[in-house]
Amino acid sequence: MHKLITAFTFTFCSLLLIGQEIPIGTWQDHLSYSDAVSVTEGNGVYYCATNSAVFTYTKSDNSITRMSLINSLSDIGVSKIKFNPHNNKVIIAYDNGNIDVIDKNNTVTNIPHVKNSNVTSNKKINNIFIQGNLAYLSCGFGIVVLDTDNLEIKDSYLIGNLGAYVNVNSITMDNLNIYAATNEGVYFADKTNPNLANYNFWNKMPEFNTGRFSNINYFKTLLFVASDSSSWKSDTLYYNPNGVWQKFIPSGENYRNINVSNNHLLISYRHGVATYDTSLTLSNFIYTYRSKFNIYPFEAIRGEDHATYIADEFNGLIRAYDNWSNELIAPNSPNSSTALNMDFVDGELWTVAGGYGIGNNTNLINHKSNGEWSNLGNTIKNINGGNAQDMVNVVINPSNSSQVYVGSWNDGLFEYNNDQITNIYTGQNSLLDTVFFGITAVGAMVFDDDNNLWVTSSFSANHPLAVKTPDNTWYNYSFTGLTTPSDFYTHMIVDENNYKWFIVPKQHKIIIFDDNGTLDNTSDDRKITNSNFPGSHIESIAQDKDGEIWIGTDEGIAVFYNPSEVFDKNIEAEQILIQQDGQTQLLLETETITTIAIDGANRKWIGTQNSGVYLMSQDGTEEVEHFTTDNSPLFSNNILDIVINPETGEVFIGTEKGLISYKGTATEPDDDFNNVVVYPNPVKPDFNGKIAIKGLVKDTDVKITDISGNIVFETTSFGGQAIWDGNDMHGNRVQTGVYMVFNGSPDGDKKAAAKILFIN
Repeated sequence: MHKLITAFTFTFCSLLLIGQEIPIGTWQDHLSYSDAVSVTEGNGVYYCATNSAVFTYTKSDNSITRMSLINSLSDIGVSKIKFNPHNNKVIIAYDNGNIDVIDKNNTVTNIPHVKNSNVTSNKKINNIFIQGNLAYLSCGFGIVVLDTDNLEIKDSYLIGNLGAYVNVNSITMDNLNIYAATNEGVYFADKTNPNLANYNFWNKMPEFNTGRFSNINYFKTLLFVASDSSSWKSDTLYYNPNGVWQKFIPSGENYRNINVSNNHLLISYRHGVATYDTSLTLSNFIYTYRSKFNIYPFEAIRGEDHATYIADEFNGLIRAYDNWSNELIAPNSPNSSTALNMDFVDGELWTVAGGYGIGNNTNLINHKSNGEWSNLGNTIKNINGGNAQDMVNVVINPSNSSQVYVGSWNDGLFEYNNDQITNIYTGQNSLLDTVFFGITAVGAMVFDDDNNLWVTSSFSANHPLAVKTPDNTWYNYSFTGLTTPSDFYTHMIVDENNYKWFIVPKQHKIIIFDDNGTLDNTSDDRKITNSNFPGSHIESIAQDKDGEIWIGTDEGIAVFYNPSEVFDKNIEAEQILIQQDGQTQLLLETETITTIAIDGANRKWIGTQNSGVYLMSQDGTEEVEHFTTDNSPLFSNNILDIVINPETGEVFIGTEKGLISYKGTATEPDDDFNNVVVYPNPVKPDFNGKIAIKGLVKDTDVKITDISGNIVFETTSFGGQAIWDGNDMHGNRVQTGVYMVFNGSPDGDKKAAAKILFIN
């Protein structure tokens, strides 16, 4: 038994669990719960499906519960949700054909048979029709029958010509037949036929023999069939009183859903919900939320409280009695799950959800502060009053986190102060440059140590780089012979030498610029290009804590180890050799590296296009973690961006399908031991996670002893945080008692101590 005999200065801190921090090694979703697509109700619980996840609203206590891939669901990309009153089970259907079923005990069972089938057509489940224990699933290739009692696929029907795939949008039944609204007309068959899997028993209704039909439903002895036209407000809703088909609504509309709920027919339009009673009298029409904005319903049901519950495209779940007595119901979340680019400063996280030339003009910007997401609106007005498009970059002023700049691929540079747009800079009112036909395509942005904001203008013929000083003075710079009007720029850094590095993906090169500290004097500027790195397409760039420049390409990683020499020598970025399975290989040479982030221990978080996230050691030679959709809750293996909260070690990962975070083990080191915190503390019997000692200096030597001074564990901090699993050096769980944590800096000049209470 070793005993610690060195004397330490004792500092006792308040050792409480920090409420807003998630446990180390756990995941948290940051999906949008406002982009609702479907709603259902059972036993007083309303289930609302969004594009990414599900949340429930319990009316009796007004509680809201999130359900996602992290805590219960098996997939992401929900298309439909339906409660089955026969057995109180909820069916969740996905875009890829996957199925989850929730029973009355909230146990989720996954049924992946459709997803994993050899069907070569679209597998999306478009709709769900319940008949007793059976759920008829309208799929992109045909009909699947799910036995919700036994949780198994009972049958499947390929009803197209000669058994061909056909996209089924909706199913219903009357007293005699089963009907299917498809992209190729409306099919029907005798519902008592024991061989509905045989396409020969399916026929098309003569009145709806061709064309696309989106919805079909049976209400009070009448069939309702909605055609789906590609033209605006040209859909038609038919019904058959007295056996004669005619238009239920004379004018053309844009129908999204036709639903029967609590003896009412609910028709969801593009901008409203109409409710009809059993006499087909219009009893309610919801078109606005308290006159503040229009609603955008995907589906609506009628509640037992006579309210209309609307799954709204932008606002989550709306409970509406009329157009003025209504309320929004949704968990706090961003208004978009996509995070193309992010920045994190002083606890403030900003994300943008645009793209390079994709024309996206909704759900563009999100801001998270103090654990809550702000609502910045679904659209942003550009300088001409139109809808701004394609936000691709965001940077927070490191000296003032309430000031944020967002770059648009079409509409210039947007300045936010306290969540409000205060300035919009374009080529017409600033020294930013424009494309030849007038738009200002801002891509890469970065602040330097003097708080100057550097901004690139893509497709610029004259001045692709500009800078805005803290006093709002602008300068711009030409790069004759180094750039062309076809070049665009996506990422930029300022290194420790104050050199600006911005990448040109199409030309597979980096431009390095040095203003020599004189922004207004271009005569002493230095400019150079460098393409001495692997691959044919550069994707990302980052500077680590040793000043080295890491480059992400379509053929892995390369590093400039001496970036200070870039203007003096033709330096090359070197690839990293690693040992794998007894073979010497180049680090990630088969991967496209989309993003690189550096944590508090100088380790590299590397995002890829197809293989998820790698956490590599400081020098990149050792793999610490590799997260994929197969071994973690990661929403997609296509990673768009990664940023890290330096104080907590929480790693925010923007994927193709949504934003997720992982509580890492490393934080930024402190300069002293004035803020040492241990959490959780006390450690309770049911806690099996990692215990963190944070607020440490770099490479702190940590020794943990029992109250008698016997060493039970020792380690070195990752940046400013050390991790302990609660076991002694023999792998045994420590006993109930108080344990001392002694912390010493590498040179021995700084020392501090703390306590941990274990309860077993």
